[in-house]
Amino acid sequence: MVWNQARILFTSAAMSNRHLTFSGPAAQLQYMLLMGLFRLAVTRGLYGRFARELGRVFGPDGAVFLHEGGAPPYRIALNDGYWTRFALYRAPYEPEVARVLTAASGATPLFCDLGANKGYWTTRAAPLFDRVIAVEASAATFADLSGNARDLPKVTLHRAAIHARSGEEMSFVNTHLSHASARLETDTPASAQDRVERVETLAIDDIVPEGAAALIKLDVEGAEVAAVAGATRALSEGAVLIYEDHGNDPACTVSAELLSDPDMRLYSIETDMIPMPDIPTIRALKTDRYKGYNFLAARADSKLLAQIAQAFANPTRSG
Repeated sequence: MVWNQARILFTSAAMSNRHLTFSGPAAQLQYMLLMGLFRLAVTRGLYGRFARELGRVFGPDGAVFLHEGGAPPYRIALNDGYWTRFALYRAPYEPEVARVLTAASGATPLFCDLGANKGYWTTRAAPLFDRVIAVEASAATFADLSGNARDLPKVTLHRAAIHARSGEEMSFVNTHLSHASARLETDTPASAQDRVERVETLAIDDIVPEGAAALIKLDVEGAEVAAVAGATRALSEGAVLIYEDHGNDPACTVSAELLSDPDMRLYSIETDMIPMPDIPTIRALKTDRYKGYNFLAARADSKLLAQIAQAFANPTRSG
């Protein structure tokens, strides 16, 4: 009950400091029409279709700038069916992740946003940490990330794909309907409408400096196991991982890989910081096959993990 009350207060405070600005009067009209159309969406695919079709009418340049608290503004293109849906229509976006960032602020100087997309968490983290490193593989999405974050003095950007080893070249698939589903080309081939490009890989252990217990957000669409393989040193030095275990994966592949190390501890953060001791517990939590569930992972002796847990247990102290 205490956590739920604090979570409501935290979310309310964030929302009370939330406002939008627009690229122009036409963009404001486009936004109002889009939010109205979203109320009529009866299937998931209609959100993206509404955003794309309205974007064709108004042109590709209409945008909303999302202002939240002390974070830099985040530009959302109004023809983007993902961000218009989740960061505008269904705001707040992933409040459980925001809670972890707030809890870790002051406990570590470094946040790594790996699979940063267009920089939502990069920009949210910029006021909270001494240094932010953001990595994105897609050239087009990296351009949007750069637009949102390149002028932020504490942020370093890399265009690369997170994987087990640095310096390799791999094929990256930009899926034609959603940038949020872009992925490395592995066993699933690209469709005729997808765009494939080559990108160099980067390992987490080559991103996180030695001795730094970083908070790492990992969202790399199917390459998580390889990414974890490249984070052995960082995790051994106390890094804490925010990772996604998707509802459409009953095997809980990423969580199973992490739990194969007996020193690792996993936690659900959807409503509180709840230990996840085994795969059946994690599987039972994932009730929506269309949703990605965020979890925490770290070694049992991670001092950063202990500080985050303390902040969760005393939410009024963590912001």
